[in-house]
Amino acid sequence: MIKKVIKYTDYEGNPATITCYFNLNKFEWLELEAYTKGGLIENLKHAIESDNLKKTIDILKKLILRAYGEKDPETGNFDKDEDKAIKFSRTDAFSELFYELAYDENKSKEFFLGLIPPEVREKAEEKLKELNKPDLKLVTGDNDTSSV
Repeated sequence: MIKKVIKYTDYEGNPATITCYFNLNKFEWLELEAYTKGGLIENLKHAIESDNLKKTIDILKKLILRAYGEKDPETGNFDKDEDKAIKFSRTDAFSELFYELAYDENKSKEFFLGLIPPEVREKAEEKLKELNKPDLKLVTGDNDTSSV
């Protein structure tokens, strides 16, 4: 599970901070890999190498929203569903996180690998090495390091 503290400016211009949680279980990871033609990792690599900004954005958005959920402080349960993800996608916190991951290859790689369940992470890292793409840079452009 990834715990991410996101700093952003709210709609009234005030600084705000929110703590968000992201997680993919083994089934969700397998489903993303299986239902993405050619596999998620290969698609991401191809989108990056071909400078296909739309495809890169679509993959990153899909990953973030599929992994987003809310952690119950009392029970520790992690609850996620499409409604929560859609609501999150409409916030400035989502926009700030997306921008950071899109323009900072180290943070995007850390986030991407952090979503992969530990039981299958080694295999995914091997796949990345096979593709000769050790660093994931999700969107070409400057390396702005916005504070998220």
